[in-house]
Amino acid sequence: MNISNCRGGLLGLCTLLLPILAHAQQLKLGAAPAVIEKSALLDLNSDKQGLLLPRINDFSAAPLNAAPDGMLIYNVPDKLLYIRKNGIWRKLIDETNGITSVNGQTGPAVTLTTNNIAESVNLYYTDTRARAAFSAGTGIAITGAGVISALNTTAIWNASQLQSRNISAAAPSNNDVLTWDNTSSTWLPKAPTAAATITLTGDVTGSGTSSFATTLANSGVTAGTYPKVTVDAKGRVTAGSVLSAGDIPAGSGNYIQNISSGTQTASYAISGNGSLGGTFTLSSMTPGSVLFAGTGGLISQKNANLFWDNTNNRLGLGTTTPGNTLEVAGTVAATGVSGLRLKDLNTATVQAYNSKVLSINSTGDIIVTANAAASNWLVTGNSNVDATTQFLGTTDDNKMVIKSNNTSLLEFGRRQTLGLTQNYTDYTDDNEMVTYMKSALQFSVPSTVNFYKPKMWTTSDGNFRMKGCSAGTDYFEFGATGTNNNGGFEFIIGDDGDEPITFKSYNYTTLAFTEIMRLQNNKVGIGLAGATPVKPLHVNAANDALRVENLAASGTGNPLVIAANGDVKQTTALDGVSIGATTQASGSFTTLAVETNTITLGTNNNDINIGNASFIRITGPTANFTITSIAGGFDGRMVTLYNTTALNMTLQNNSGGTAANRILTLGAAATTGTGTITLVYSSTDSRWIVTAVNQ
Repeated sequence: MNISNCRGGLLGLCTLLLPILAHAQQLKLGAAPAVIEKSALLDLNSDKQGLLLPRINDFSAAPLNAAPDGMLIYNVPDKLLYIRKNGIWRKLIDETNGITSVNGQTGPAVTLTTNNIAESVNLYYTDTRARAAFSAGTGIAITGAGVISALNTTAIWNASQLQSRNISAAAPSNNDVLTWDNTSSTWLPKAPTAAATITLTGDVTGSGTSSFATTLANSGVTAGTYPKVTVDAKGRVTAGSVLSAGDIPAGSGNYIQNISSGTQTASYAISGNGSLGGTFTLSSMTPGSVLFAGTGGLISQKNANLFWDNTNNRLGLGTTTPGNTLEVAGTVAATGVSGLRLKDLNTATVQAYNSKVLSINSTGDIIVTANAAASNWLVTGNSNVDATTQFLGTTDDNKMVIKSNNTSLLEFGRRQTLGLTQNYTDYTDDNEMVTYMKSALQFSVPSTVNFYKPKMWTTSDGNFRMKGCSAGTDYFEFGATGTNNNGGFEFIIGDDGDEPITFKSYNYTTLAFTEIMRLQNNKVGIGLAGATPVKPLHVNAANDALRVENLAASGTGNPLVIAANGDVKQTTALDGVSIGATTQASGSFTTLAVETNTITLGTNNNDINIGNASFIRITGPTANFTITSIAGGFDGRMVTLYNTTALNMTLQNNSGGTAANRILTLGAAATTGTGTITLVYSSTDSRWIVTAVNQ
């Protein structure tokens, strides 16, 4: 074994215990983890456990064949430690075996014991004198301090032979190799022959920088990547498989130990899984830092955005002075948007409300409060309402107000609560429940109605009124009128002018409505059963009398008469008898004033004009004469024609003159000389009807 290699291996073993930690940190594992050795980066402290190195069956395989210098492994085939030096794996000393060679010089194996070391090997130990004595042979020097060194100035070390054969003294060129020249029986430095073939048999071992392609014999293992391989005594892979649970060390005997004190400044990398049994300090971190993986997995901190208040056990996001267990900064005061966002909550399906909700108090803390939706009346509508417990309004003696544009439009409450109690009849009950309307009230109508949409309101004079549509396009209105203590009440119906105002009664036994009175076309109808009145006062007496009570005891003027069609009119004659101031009526009749008229006729008379008279005196004919028609007839008008001459007067039946002025004689209607004929006009027949002939 090469002594320099041994020395390098021991140095590598020492450096193994100095692991690398980023940011000048330390790692201690094992006993007393809080006691740190400042000079150590990695401190393994145990009296029962050791450092278990990786087991390698073949360090010539990738990636170990290109490992950096200073790496330490345990080689399974020869059960020895190896260290990487100058790009070569070098074996460390095994003290259980004797040294069999030094720089290629071989001799008998010697085991160092207490005595009996043969002097022939120039290395012995004297037990009785408790000292060691060493002697150096040819080519080896030893100092009084026991330092052994090779004398490389002698021929044994600066050899000119190889296997007792001469080596040429010619200076070699770069990349030359020793080549045996059989002619000169000398080893010559020469450049390798191009495309030369080297045939190897048996095992191949070696070190250095020379390289050449070789073909290894098939070991029988299928090509692939295996986390677990089996290697024979010569380092050859004989099998490959996956790892099992038993292949991974476990238990209290497997750990990495840190130094007890001090600080290591070197870097380190650990690949694998594990746990720390104790405290772990990152001195470059600021107190309160919450660590996170930054770019490239770098352990990072941002106190201004992520901070732990260890004194009060509080976490701050965006603040270093959290006032609660969790405080989130970032609220935008102008928009009310907080620094907290719940991912996709805005698109989540809204669930039915329960009894609790989260709210914000005056300091911004999130608190749990009763859900207002459980008792409030929602502006978006309510379902499953229990009218016995859920309502819109107040629960104490305060008025309920409904506003628009900050103006009260509708108020509910007791009369006294609303301030509406007055010392007037029906306004004195303080406890009367009142709905107080402070605006006009308009009602909905079908979309086809475009005019006079119904409303109720109060005018500036305090008059309460209502108006609206009738039959879609007609108009009605009623309400109080007047100003300054000069009030009234009116009904209005109109649009075309012929719309009626009707008064009806309802009988629940017959389910029938009966019209009592109708106001239409500036006329009043009573008992007309829906018919339009044709006179200013049109009454259907239903074959019953009309009663007028408490009339004045006396009076003057024209009497009223009822025509056959029911018209009531003034008259100055009754059945041909003129009623005037000087006219006497027989019996108990009083004096009636009747208008009379005198007309002059010819022989044949059409559409004679008798004016307003009801008694007509006829004079002037010079021969017998005929009357065919009389103008001025109206329903129920009665006139009497008086022939004052000795000539004959004849009324012609239904011919001559205007049709509406003709006469129905109902038989002979003539006088021989002096006599009278009475006629009454029938609007139904549009004719005068002869009712009497007096000769």
